[in-house]
Amino acid sequence: MVIGLALGTVVMGSVAGLALWYVQVGATPFLAEAPELDTLLRRSLWLVGGVTGVLALGAAAAGHWLLASFRQSLQVLQDAVEQVRTGRLDAQVSVDPDDELRRLARALDQMTTTLSQQTVSRDYLQAVLDSMAELLFVVDTDGRIRRANAAAAQALGRSASALRGTALGNHFDIDPLASSAEGPVECTLTPTDGPERTVLVSRSALERADATQGTLVCVAQDISERKAAEEKLRRSLEEKEVLLHEIHHRVKNNLQVISSLLNAQARDVESPAIEDRFTETQDRIRSMASIHEQLYQSDDLARIEFDAYLEGLLDDLFRSHRTAHIDRTLAADTQPLSVDQAIPSGLIVNELVTNALEHAFPEGRSGTVAVTFRADEGTARLTVADDGRGADGLDENGRLGLRLVHGLTRQLRGTLSTDLDDGVTVTIAFPTNPSN
Repeated sequence: MVIGLALGTVVMGSVAGLALWYVQVGATPFLAEAPELDTLLRRSLWLVGGVTGVLALGAAAAGHWLLASFRQSLQVLQDAVEQVRTGRLDAQVSVDPDDELRRLARALDQMTTTLSQQTVSRDYLQAVLDSMAELLFVVDTDGRIRRANAAAAQALGRSASALRGTALGNHFDIDPLASSAEGPVECTLTPTDGPERTVLVSRSALERADATQGTLVCVAQDISERKAAEEKLRRSLEEKEVLLHEIHHRVKNNLQVISSLLNAQARDVESPAIEDRFTETQDRIRSMASIHEQLYQSDDLARIEFDAYLEGLLDDLFRSHRTAHIDRTLAADTQPLSVDQAIPSGLIVNELVTNALEHAFPEGRSGTVAVTFRADEGTARLTVADDGRGADGLDENGRLGLRLVHGLTRQLRGTLSTDLDDGVTVTIAFPTNPSN
């Protein structure tokens, strides 16, 4: 616009000057007689030329100023666009003239505001990654590190830029990318300067439109403290297991000492009835001692393989009563019982089998004693049956053994039932998980 004005001024001034010059040239013969008119024409030519020159210079100056202002506004816009290109989405543009550039600047400001609200900048994303406590690596298809966060750089004692391009497997005792196992891989971080750490490395593919296929994101979590705590706990448990094994061993030995003392004391007893009481007490002690012996030999200090225990208990009872004419059968499920349930259950079997061996088959009568243990759906059933003389073989009057059976059944929170047809059958049912 300014250039057009300047050109118009020059053209108009030139036309006016040429017109006056033409008049002066054409009227020269007449101007000799009128010198005042000649002077006036000359002055008019100078005036037109001077005004035209001043207007041209003014237009040129104004044009230069407007061009400089326009260039400055364009530079502001260019700087703002460059900031947006480099990730500075909060860039704002300030342009003074209220024209097309002003409107363009406002449109750019609105665009950057919208982008800053909807897009995460690189600086913000890098700040998030550097604030992670876990070690993060972006690895390309040939296993080389493309990016590492601040935690990874600090753990390895090298800058993130120094880690770029190095092989990920060089920083671990085993290459986590070479493992075919699914899920996290446990390995040891081996920094060039610093202590080694046990880490858990998880791997996942980087799913992005501009990501190279096969690019992986590896996150290593430091589990050194957890491993140390687990090791400390393991050693503590081993010490406690050794202590409990020793306790069960000593309890078993003490019970055997008591049984031996009772056996020695029984030798001085002349009454057969009293001697039988000593023998019954020894059987009870042996049934408890065998529990502690099995616990001493087992890896599980809280539960007893009750089927194996029953087999050993029946061997001891039949051997101590010298009953070659009586057979036995055992059918037991492989259901372990807790120590609190195994001891009273063993004592119950001891009392019922002892009662059958002593009273169900008098005068050398032959028969069978059957022990059955079944467990299903949280309930156990313990049955001791014989095909002896029935109710006559169940000596309930004042007998300590049968009173113990009732008391031990209540201790198990169970129920007791008796069937006296074709011998004696006693069944105790109790929950295997009384706490539930």
